[in-house]
Amino acid sequence: MARKKAPVYRTTRDIVIPAGSVVGRAPHRTEYGTPHGDIVVGFDKNAIGDMRFDIEDALNAGVIEVVK
Repeated sequence: MARKKAPVYRTTRDIVIPAGSVVGRAPHRTEYGTPHGDIVVGFDKNAIGDMRFDIEDALNAGVIEVVK
């Protein structure tokens, strides 16, 4: 039986993190009760970060859309 592919999403606009935003230490372990998305952000050629968000919230806010 073939597995159904998970939807693919893309951002609909630039996401800007203002200079001076406070950065807190992330927990060692996290669990999500709802489907979530993850975007990898390149800081430079040797460093990356990531941004996680609730898929439904991001869709409702119009920040992401389903790729067709």
